[in-house]
Amino acid sequence: MNKLYCYSSTKRAMQRSSMAAIAVAVAFPAQAQEAQSDGLAEIIVTAEKREENLQSVPVSVTAMTGEALTATGISNVEDLQFFVPGVSITNDSMAIINIRGIGTSAFGVATDPSTTVHYDGVYISRPTTNYQDLFDVERIEVLRGPQGVLFGRNSAGGTLNIISKMPTEDLTGALGLTVGNYEKRSLSGTISGPLGAGVRGRLTLLANQRDGIYRDVVSGRRYQNEDNLAGRLTLAIDASDRLEIVLRADASRDRETGARSVRPFYPQGFVDAGATIPANDKEAALDRLPRYDVDAWGVSSTMNWDGGPVTLRSITALRKSKVVQALDVDSTDLFLRDIEFYERSRSFTQEFQLLNNDADKLRWIVGAFYLNEKGNDEIRIIEPGRRLAIPENNTTNAFALFGQASYELIDRLRLTGGLRYSYEKKDFGYRVLLNGNQVDAGQPKSSWTAWTPKIGIDYDLADDVMAYASATRGFKSGGFQLGDGRPFLPEYVWSYEVGLKSTLLDRRLRANFSAFYYDYTNLQVVEYNNGVASTTNAGKATIKGVEAELMARPFDRLTLTSTIAYLDARYDVYFDDVGASLKGKRLPNAPKWNITLGGEYKASLGGGMLTLRTDISWRDSIFFKPSNNPLFSGNATTLINGRVAWQPASEAWEIALYGRNLTNERYVSYSTIGTDATGVSNPTLPLYIYGEPRQYGLQLRYFF
Repeated sequence: MNKLYCYSSTKRAMQRSSMAAIAVAVAFPAQAQEAQSDGLAEIIVTAEKREENLQSVPVSVTAMTGEALTATGISNVEDLQFFVPGVSITNDSMAIINIRGIGTSAFGVATDPSTTVHYDGVYISRPTTNYQDLFDVERIEVLRGPQGVLFGRNSAGGTLNIISKMPTEDLTGALGLTVGNYEKRSLSGTISGPLGAGVRGRLTLLANQRDGIYRDVVSGRRYQNEDNLAGRLTLAIDASDRLEIVLRADASRDRETGARSVRPFYPQGFVDAGATIPANDKEAALDRLPRYDVDAWGVSSTMNWDGGPVTLRSITALRKSKVVQALDVDSTDLFLRDIEFYERSRSFTQEFQLLNNDADKLRWIVGAFYLNEKGNDEIRIIEPGRRLAIPENNTTNAFALFGQASYELIDRLRLTGGLRYSYEKKDFGYRVLLNGNQVDAGQPKSSWTAWTPKIGIDYDLADDVMAYASATRGFKSGGFQLGDGRPFLPEYVWSYEVGLKSTLLDRRLRANFSAFYYDYTNLQVVEYNNGVASTTNAGKATIKGVEAELMARPFDRLTLTSTIAYLDARYDVYFDDVGASLKGKRLPNAPKWNITLGGEYKASLGGGMLTLRTDISWRDSIFFKPSNNPLFSGNATTLINGRVAWQPASEAWEIALYGRNLTNERYVSYSTIGTDATGVSNPTLPLYIYGEPRQYGLQLRYFF
């Protein structure tokens, strides 16, 4: 049976990966496609911290390889929402990730995300740095549902587990060039291979630029551009027959104007005040140049020691980031309100894992995790005659112990149990400055603890059919309000899930299904008032849904994929700031339905292989506010992507035409409250951030 090995944390796994790559042409959501004619390939993932066949893991997880990202047009994490069931990602100058209705738009060094991102096993603490280009990626795993035991910290909704490519045994490399409309130009290069006895290296560099989508009718400037530089260096060292050390360093630099806020309409008051009114929603007139600068870098060390019966793994990482952001909040060329935001973060993480090898009936893993993060930020709200500044600083210390074991009770039947203990402490400080004068200050501190267990059972109904059921608890720590230091409570979720994973018809069909029910308490809800975020705890919400992921190969050169997700996420107990009950309202960023269809066909042509790929994604309407006010919502959206590629028989190079959002669908990806002509926030005047328009171009790739 052919296998696609996607994880290379050890030399043994790396060798398996290189052999399997020969048989792989491209992978798709939740599955991978092999180039051979004997059915669908297996996929090896690390959703439970060890290498396992995706179909044997009793967890809802979607896996996409780097080639899949290219084939489907995914260039950043926001694009994942149109190909992964149960995921909604909005762009408010940072990646707001919601998985099955759980997520948050809160920002600031004393708040944390409800869904997490891990890069090569390293926890990424600041969501302001998650909206980056994806490059040189081996695969992405999207784990849906609370990951309270193995991934732990703030993974109440789930986690994105991103794995970069490892150095190769032989000298290899690639060059890539992309040109497209809006003056798109992207250049990437990779070189990988041996550096000496037992040492391998890999270096990847990326430069990506694109002109802005919106034109300022007054200044002629363009907004919502792309301007990124990034690089990654990986060294794999065989220190001995039993010890492998992987050293990684990465850095990225973004200099952009950020996502552009658009007014869907202008009341007469703006005309009377002398504002320039754009002719359509693809034009702009701003008095302040938007700015979105992100500098992020990190280094890490992953050590794997093979102790025979057990493997000991250590993951040590240091990451730093700096964010500078400027917004014209009123979105006019009148000076009504501007916002500036500055953030710096330094985080150190250490994780130890001990797991058994070659287990017969019992598999187990135990570990410990530590995080120290120091951050400071400042938000400045600038209005005529008024300047409000709120500088903050915070130190977070988090510690956890965890363990999970799975035991085969009888043939085909396994029982899993796990438990994590988490302790977090935050030392917070803030000041409030009005026109340069301090009017408030404080230094609150608080700590929280949580036990997050998991219990599950899975049974092989047949050789390639597994059923599972689980109950898992998730936890997200509390924090402090921006501007007054009031604490808000941790949030908790109990998840109950059943699922079925099957590979049928002589491995021509893969069909995975899951159904879930969440009891979500103390959920942290964010609202914005005059540019300042306020976080409160809702009493309770209930989330339930079903998901399906299908992949079929009716004949050798045709592959079809589909995902279907139904989500019902509603508040049970929650009162807004004026005391109105929001019981029965849908949670923000939680579309009821999400459906995708994809197809790929390969045909011999001109001594090479022609590949035709089309993907269609339909997402139901979505609310962006807890009140479900239709002014702050997005309509149902259909996106169509396509790619046509040709590669010679030598597979030395590839040329491709691509198109994204081919029908030029105009859809709202995020909405918030705007201001009136006097600069005061007005809930009847929304601001919209629209998704990316139609983009197309040419891609060239050369392999050696």
